[in-house]
This record gives sequence, C-alpha cells and structure tokens, in this order.
Amino acid sequence: MVRQTKNLPIAVPGARGAYSQLAARRFFGENRPALSCGTAAEAVRALALGKASHAVLPVENSITGAFAGVAEAFFEGDIAVVGEILLPIRHCVLGNPGSRLEELSVITGHPSSIAQCRDWIASWGFATRVSNDTGDAARELAASGDPALGVLGSRELAHTYALEVLAEGVSDRADNRTRFLVLAERGSQAVEGSRHAVQVGPVTTPRVLKTLRIQLESLGASRVRVPFLGSEDGTRFLIEFDQPDGRGSSAASRACGNLPHRYLGAWTPGRPFLNGSED
Repeated sequence: MVRQTKNLPIAVPGARGAYSQLAARRFFGENRPALSCGTAAEAVRALALGKASHAVLPVENSITGAFAGVAEAFFEGDIAVVGEILLPIRHCVLGNPGSRLEELSVITGHPSSIAQCRDWIASWGFATRVSNDTGDAARELAASGDPALGVLGSRELAHTYALEVLAEGVSDRADNRTRFLVLAERGSQAVEGSRHAVQVGPVTTPRVLKTLRIQLESLGASRVRVPFLGSEDGTRFLIEFDQPDGRGSSAASRACGNLPHRYLGAWTPGRPFLNGSED
C-alpha cells in the first residue's frame, strides 16, 4: 500500500538553516516542514521508516566535487531518485552581535564550505575550525558570545540563531553551486524524465565501469557519468545518464547485464513539485 505523504516533513542532513533545508524549500515550496537529521544516511533512514515523505541530499559542489559519505546513504533504504536542485551558494561569515570582521581570529565551517572559500579565508589570515554540522556551529557561536569567532554558513543561519552577517557572497569562485538529489520511497510515485540514476556494485575490477560507459553510449545515452558517486570502500557506485526517449530503465538493464545493479528512477532536471503533485 502506498504511504500517504502529504503531511510528512522533508528529511534533510543538518540543523535548521543548513543549505539542504534551503534546497528543500526551493523544490517543495515554503510550506513543507523539514526534519533535521545528523547525516545523509540518517535522512534516508527517516524516509525508509516513514518519518518523512522525501529526503534531500547534497551530492556535489561545483568547486569541491562530490560530498564524502553520500553514496553510502543510497543503500540505507529502498528509495528512488525523483528530482534535483541546483542551488547557488552564497556563504556568509556570521558573528555575534557587535562583532567585526577584521577582529575575528577563527572561522568555523563544514569542511566543504571551508574548501570553497580557502583563498578568501587565507587572504584575511583567519584560522579555521571544522564542524560537520554548520547549524550546530552557529548555535554554539550564539551561546558562546565570543566576538573573535565566526561561522561560515547561510544568511538563514543568522536569522535562526540571532547572529550578524559580517560578510556575504564569500567564495573562491562566483559560480559556486551545490547540486542536491531528491529521494522518495520506491513505488510511491510514478515519475518520468530524461535523467536516470542506477546503483552498481559490488564491482571487482575498474574495467567494468569503462565497459558500462561504452555500453550506455552505444544505446544512445548522453551525459554518461560512470561513476558519479562512489562508496568509500571503492566497490559500489552511482551512475547517471540522460536518455529522453523513455528507454532509460531498459538501457540501464541491458548495459549492466550481469553486473549487480538497481535502477533508481528518472526525473526532469530543474522541475520542482507542484502543490499536491507528490501524492
């Protein structure tokens, strides 16, 4: 039986104000609540357990590439990919009220965020401190009242934790973007589109992936990304390809052959859900 999902929240990794929550709002609209989870894997588990209607996961950044640990999350439940969001990233340096940018000594941020702003941070001479949850870092900053400590995050975090924006648009490149994938329970939606995702593995030899790419391209697929994401143990992968003629699932099956695989679904890039269309 298909679960009724209309009133369930959207599971996202990170605390309130994290970029995953902003991406979820862009896709689903302002009225759907977010369920904050500690990691991408926890967000998928919340979806699998019926605590959320969808999960929104960051998968890659235009500066730093794929996010570590995300590939493993796709194996946490029987899920499907149903959409994507490309979110412009405008990092802010946040501080306690009364703080000044030139008086900061340490910037705290997610490892990926710090890497996206490495040159900018170095130009100011700030030391860096890593936090795996920017929302938690902002909460701790607000509680500390420390005028020499800043947090790298979204403007939303400033509103959430009563912090001040000391600098905005911080990045080493103006085209900083993060891509998110939207997941749903398998079978809960009939979604069609031109972009397809497949899990493959375990893979024993890298040559298998090269053969898979050739096979997909011979079947008319374009934008073939083999692999797109990989597990940390180097045995399981996610692949992506575009095939607008509706044959994506059969193409994946033919190309993979005896290789262990699972088709994850199709979607149309850049298309958000309309109100009520997810049930």
